[in-house]
Amino acid sequence: MVTYNEALSRYVTNHFAVEDEALLRVRRRMAEHGLPAIHIQPEEGRFLQVVARACGARRAVEVGTLGGYSAIWIARGMVPGGVLYTVERDPQHARLAREHVVEAHVPARVEVWEGDARDVLPELSGKAPFDLVFIDADKQDYRFYYEWAVTHLRVGGVVAAHNAFAHGRVVKGDDEIARLMRAFNALVAADGRVVSTVFPAGDGMVVAVKVAEADGAGA
Repeated sequence: MVTYNEALSRYVTNHFAVEDEALLRVRRRMAEHGLPAIHIQPEEGRFLQVVARACGARRAVEVGTLGGYSAIWIARGMVPGGVLYTVERDPQHARLAREHVVEAHVPARVEVWEGDARDVLPELSGKAPFDLVFIDADKQDYRFYYEWAVTHLRVGGVVAAHNAFAHGRVVKGDDEIARLMRAFNALVAADGRVVSTVFPAGDGMVVAVKVAEADGAGA
């Protein structure tokens, strides 16, 4: 069996996920401003762009903006007139993300909402149903974000969650993040409201398509 590795990652990126100057500038400026290097990789961004277009995303939510890198990928995949509501609790990160979406020529498609996602998501509930929700934030709250997402997605909508592999530790690691992601992955895999799998590039991304209405369950 072929094992996905750095060489294959470069191959996918070089053929399908070449970054333009705007995306390269975002990554460079995030490093210059001391933002943590926890953003998605280019092939993961391209995957999200394809998913956004495949599900015809007009309304989408991102939990965890950081510097706006993934938001740009998602926004570029949305249909004309679509809007991505992206939530960031750090004011400096939010300010930088707003600058980046302008530079990437997608400001009309991205609204940066500042605050803790547990407080902001209920405010966004009135804009549901959503076509796509991307989760890339504190792992302790993944279950809350996921339950909110499934409840507020339309049938046929997609929820994706980053770091499914916990940087490779999800199989045998015994640290808190590995345990949290094992529990989260098991939760999604067993959820009858969705059809799910893991996209195995980068650090892995749980991807689930809603096939049944939520039963009102929440975190």
